[in-house]
Formats: sequence, C-alpha cells, structure tokens
Amino acid sequence: MFRFLRPRPLVSICIPAYDAQPFIARVLESALSQSVDDIEIIVSNDGALPTPDLQSYRKHPKIRVINQRKRLGWVANTNTVLSKARGQYFMVLPHDDLLAPTYLEACLSCLESEPDTFAAYSDIEYHGGIMEPSELLGTLDERIGHMMENLYNGYSFRALMRRRPADWPALALRHNPPTDCCVDTTWILQQTLLGALRRVRQPLYFKTLHETNTHASWEQIPPDMLVSGWWQHCETLGMLARERTNNHTLIDGLVAHRRDPRRVIETPLFLRNAFDALYPQDLHLLNEKGEQEQPRSPSPLS
Repeated sequence: MFRFLRPRPLVSICIPAYDAQPFIARVLESALSQSVDDIEIIVSNDGALPTPDLQSYRKHPKIRVINQRKRLGWVANTNTVLSKARGQYFMVLPHDDLLAPTYLEACLSCLESEPDTFAAYSDIEYHGGIMEPSELLGTLDERIGHMMENLYNGYSFRALMRRRPADWPALALRHNPPTDCCVDTTWILQQTLLGALRRVRQPLYFKTLHETNTHASWEQIPPDMLVSGWWQHCETLGMLARERTNNHTLIDGLVAHRRDPRRVIETPLFLRNAFDALYPQDLHLLNEKGEQEQPRSPSPLS
C-alpha cells in the first residue's frame, strides 16, 4: 500500500478558491512555473462551484483538488486547505494572484539563511505600483509591539512559512465576528509569535485588484459593524499575545493604543472614516462614559 503514498514535497502551495473560473488557470500556471520543482498544489474549491478550468488540472501529478460541497466561507476554506499541506514549507496563494517564477526560490533562500525567520514574502506588484511590506524583527516583545502599534496590511498572508505541525493550533485563522474583517491582519501577529517575518526586496508577487476582492466588500460594511469588528480584532490580538509573553502591562497598553485605528499607521481610509463618523475625538481622550479625560501615556514601544 505504501507505494501509492506520495513522497513529502518541499513546498505546499495552498489555494483557497471560490468562484475562481476567471483566474484559476493563470494562477495554477504561475504556481507550476516555479523554479523550485519539488512542490504540491492543493486547491479547495469552496461550495464546489463549477470551474471548468480547474477540472482540467485534476489529473496533474502535482495538483490536488478538493471540492467543498458546503460553502465554508473564506476563513474556514483557507484553514481547510492549509490543514492539507504536507510540505516542509507552505504558503497561501489566493485564487486570483500570481507568482513570479522565482518567488519560492527567493523566499526559501531567506528562510534557510535566517534561522530565526518563520515567514518570508516579497514586495507586491499591482496595477499602479509596488507595495513594500513591513518586516517584524527583533525580540518577541519588539515584534508584538511593532505589529500592534503600526500594521494592518496582510502582506504576510501570502508568505512562505516553515511547516511545523506543532504550530498549527496557533496558526489557524480565527473568525472575527460580525464580518470576518481583519482576519488576515490578525494572522500577521499569529505568524510573528512563531518567529521573525522578513521581506525579500524584489516584486515577485502580483496582486490582482478587482471589484470582487474580499477586501473590497469590507469597504461597504456599516460603520457600527466595522467598529465592532475592529474592537473584537484588538481583543483577539491581546489574547494571543498574552499567551506568548508575560509582559501583560505592555500588551494592555498596546491594545488600548490599537482600539483607535487612526493611531495605527497602516489602517485604511474606510476604517478611519468609520471611526470619524462615530467617534470624532481620539478614543484615548474619552472614558467609558464618553466624557473627556486626560491623555494616557504612550505604550512602552512608542
């Protein structure tokens, strides 16, 4: 029976797909064109939507296609496909983005030369420019502080990561009610709790922007739901960080800082506008009754 078992690949590329017909063939070809040959590609087709171009790859020896008969949603579908990875390294590739042929090679080189690094990712090219991702380096408390004070953009969502089975419970994406907004932002912290996050300074990843992007729908969420989701996100970050560090005073200060996204460098305009509409004043100047109070001291890493 063991002759039918595939050998463990070096890299697993995990593709959570939904209504992916317009994109999936190009995405799969970019994955198959990697200069690193020892790969497996796992596609989880959420809701089992008809995707003719995906069906044509079912017999490819490097590709596994899983049809999810029941609609899982993007968070659960991503967790499902990640749980199927067998490689020594693994990554998420959204169903509409593309990789340059040397993406895996460059990220592997970074991971192998920097043993403290958990995840590596390149600059991101999109129609209109190039995004230069932030890195998370230094001690655990320094990485936590930099992330919670400054970061929003989920650059590291598509990072190449070390696959250590014991890490999986800490790495599974966490739902963020009521809208699952900011789940990929929470994942930045989940990743850096496991090690440093490093940038490959080349644009080897190509982001496809279109009106059906998950993030585009977040801009239509009513302000009160956005605020609720953001505060739930902040509490989740605090809970995760406290599980890894005993410096609870630091974490309490960081959560208080982050509760107002206008104090976080990377937060997008639509989220800032939601808080402007409901809370014109800095939240640090309001007490629980909505009355003005004296400004608090900045967090230790400000």
